[in-house]
Amino acid sequence: MSTAAVPPPADGIRLVTVVRAEGGTPDDALLGPGLEVRRAVLRDGVLTVAPGPAVVDEPALDALRALPAPEHQVAAHAMHAFSTTDDLAAARVLVLEDVLAAVGEDEAPHGTLVALPDPRALLVHVLRDEEVLRAAHLMATVARMRQSEAGAISPEVYHRAPDGSLEQITRHADVEVEVHVEGALADALAALGLVDRSRKARRAAARRRKG
Repeated sequence: MSTAAVPPPADGIRLVTVVRAEGGTPDDALLGPGLEVRRAVLRDGVLTVAPGPAVVDEPALDALRALPAPEHQVAAHAMHAFSTTDDLAAARVLVLEDVLAAVGEDEAPHGTLVALPDPRALLVHVLRDEEVLRAAHLMATVARMRQSEAGAISPEVYHRAPDGSLEQITRHADVEVEVHVEGALADALAALGLVDRSRKARRAAARRRKG
């Protein structure tokens, strides 16, 4: 796969898709809990977000793939930090496989953790080993710190399944971060041998009986 930047269209105009904090969007137009996808026009480096939800189709995804590659760093606990000087870093979650492949992460069969703190940042951890919970806490901490950035999106961390669906896994309680291992994330960690799914189910049933 080529990572070379594709030159902008001759007229300087490109239709793109952006991710923003949810603002009254119908459920069927949501990317994930608290997240929505919006249409935007990128003209000579100036991004204008259009009203109404976007349609995420191949032309929209191709437009994201054609943008210059974001800056990339790897932090503690195998957390990939992608950033841009424009407002299109978070939108790269829609083409995450391409973004990861460009930095040598060709496969994520158990999904990833992602955080979209603001339009200029995307945090990613590929699920592979016991680093996952530490990565989730680090990502939530960084995302929360960036909520003072312009256009802040979310302080939460999400599990992104291989099919692209997102499930929120964190909750902030005062200064503490709770990571909830359930649903698709629990299935992924069980497949990796990191949690005992049957024991977790028994504990959940016991909590329900107490409640």
